[in-house]
Amino acid sequence: MTYNRHPHRGRSHFGQRLLLVLITVAIVLLLGLAGCGWLGYRVTVSEKSLPNMRLDGIDVGSMTEYEIARALTEHQWPGLNAAPLRVDFPLDLSCTLDRSQAGAVRTAAEAARTLRAYGHQGDWFENLGTYLRVWLTPGAYDVALPAPDLNETYIRANVRSVTDRFASLTADRDTFLDRENARLSLVKGGGSVYLDADAIEAEVCAALLSTRTELSWTEISGEVRMPDFEKIYTDVNVEPQDARFDEEWNVVPEVVGCSFDVAAAQQLWREARPGTRIEIPLELFEPEVKAEELSSLLYRDRLCFMTTNYWDSDSDRIGNIHLAADALDGIVILPGQIFSYNDAVGERTEERGYRWAGAYADGEVTTEIGGGICQVSSTLYCAAMYAQMTTTMRQNHWFAVSYLSMGYDATVSWGGPDYRFKNTRDYPVKLNVYYDDHSVTIEFWGTNVDGSHVQPWTATSEVYDEEWGCLIGYSVTVNRNILDANDNLIRQVQEPTGIYHLHDHEIDWPEAKLARDAALAG
Repeated sequence: MTYNRHPHRGRSHFGQRLLLVLITVAIVLLLGLAGCGWLGYRVTVSEKSLPNMRLDGIDVGSMTEYEIARALTEHQWPGLNAAPLRVDFPLDLSCTLDRSQAGAVRTAAEAARTLRAYGHQGDWFENLGTYLRVWLTPGAYDVALPAPDLNETYIRANVRSVTDRFASLTADRDTFLDRENARLSLVKGGGSVYLDADAIEAEVCAALLSTRTELSWTEISGEVRMPDFEKIYTDVNVEPQDARFDEEWNVVPEVVGCSFDVAAAQQLWREARPGTRIEIPLELFEPEVKAEELSSLLYRDRLCFMTTNYWDSDSDRIGNIHLAADALDGIVILPGQIFSYNDAVGERTEERGYRWAGAYADGEVTTEIGGGICQVSSTLYCAAMYAQMTTTMRQNHWFAVSYLSMGYDATVSWGGPDYRFKNTRDYPVKLNVYYDDHSVTIEFWGTNVDGSHVQPWTATSEVYDEEWGCLIGYSVTVNRNILDANDNLIRQVQEPTGIYHLHDHEIDWPEAKLARDAALAG
């Protein structure tokens, strides 16, 4: 048996060998680390791209930035499409986005700059790691360029302009009745449908980063419920109504009858896209009598006219005539209504512009405020007889007047005699009064429905003084024959009888009366 007399010496040699190995490994590691650092530095400072790189099938490895740009251009690399992007929406809405303003355009030079920088922007060891990963990739390493920073403000403004417009077009919840075009229209989902702006923006951004030039957005959000067409029918359905006159003879317009097919309306609604306007055809029923027809009946016919002259009148009397004529012009008398001359003209006063002029009063020729207006009332009375008005109050002058035959005049005085007539025709009548410096004319305008007309004739008898037997005047009665369109007599109307006195100098008084009157006067 052999014994080692020096056991510690063996352990010492082992430690030395281990230390040597460790030192060697450390040196190798340091040298490797240094080599890696040196390689990482070389990669970092290199002016060329990493080897084995490819973009969209185009080799771009181990190239300078200029060489990469030239290679991309030669291969007609599309990059990001510079053409505008058109986005279509429901309701024929659209917007077009400029890719440059949207920040979505990338040129070959920009791509080359990004590719050359790939694997050169980290620290040395990071860049070396990227280099080895790219270099050792079988075949080729396909590089994906990072998405550009889009102009979200520009994109949002374009999208919101459309979504806001859509909201405006579909905001109407009401049903619109268009009788003129015979349709009932409403927006399907009005007030409850909308376009999702956030979702649209995301889709638009994706399209901008692609080669697409068109995008169609068809999705409409919101809850859509069918309206109650039965209730709408109840509100819309109406029977036709003829136009008519109200109590004041204003024309009440006709009502066009209206209806629609509820089942057909519901089917149209089902087939329509949300947000679109639905046109439901209406069935219209025209009334027999239209407002235009009734309006044309009013004041369409000149029933009569009468003109009287005042050639020898002074300016004061003529002025009074003009004032009274102005007061009558345009007056409308409704069927059954009684016209009063005094009410229409009003009190004759100097404050209202009336002047002192010649007149008959209490059987005497005198002057008074408003003298001459009896010519207007007489002209009116004469015209009213031809217009088939019914006289309710009329008094003739004491003496015959120069501007009309006996029986055709009507005297008036404020607080005294008035001239009145009643419109017994079926339609209103309107007075049209005009004048010049020598005459006044009064027209009656109304509706002559049957062609009837007036033929007057006068019954005159002499009036004698009961005491002396002298002719002192005439009793005159005007009669009106109302004739039909064929001149057949319909009826006869008798006007109030009037007594017209002769002036004293026109009476052939006997000598005995003249002597008695002289004695009484003396």
